[in-house]
Amino acid sequence: MNARALLLPWGTRTLLTGTTASGLSGCGGIFEAVSDEFSTSMSVPVDSDGFLRRECPTCEREFKWFPTPEGQESEPTPDGGYYCPYCAIQAAPDHWFTKAQIEQPTAVITEEFVDPELKRFKRETERHSGGLVDIDVDLSTPEPPPPLTEDDDMRRVEFACHPNEPVKVLEDWNAPVHCLLCGTPAEPGSS
Repeated sequence: MNARALLLPWGTRTLLTGTTASGLSGCGGIFEAVSDEFSTSMSVPVDSDGFLRRECPTCEREFKWFPTPEGQESEPTPDGGYYCPYCAIQAAPDHWFTKAQIEQPTAVITEEFVDPELKRFKRETERHSGGLVDIDVDLSTPEPPPPLTEDDDMRRVEFACHPNEPVKVLEDWNAPVHCLLCGTPAEPGSS
């Protein structure tokens, strides 16, 4: 199995594993899958303020992060990765994808690359079937996930320590909200 990488505004990240030397890359909310014989892309929606949905790998709560606009220099990735705005636990930059964001490129790669290869394998296998060995290959394709959408469903929090790195958190979150870059809690009333 080979790892596929995802390029987001904060750098290249491992996203999926597969059986080819494919890569996933993209910028500005677009994923692109590439191999020697295969290429596809998909966009990841942002909300009306330009925030991208993320999920903490530890507490599994979703929040939104404001990606650095294309052409602008972003803050360097902190040693140890980013901090969760809820639980303040650090994780590597490639651990913040939502489940839906992982399902989408997996479904695209499956539909556009894996399924055709499996169908080719089935044809070849069944063509050589007969005699002492009878081979029957049954392929079932899972339902694709629904398209990614993005709601305007969270409240914005600003940080004095990193004013260009706001986040959006759940409306009903009443505990401290931590900066993605340094883990410092936001000052009360900074929403």
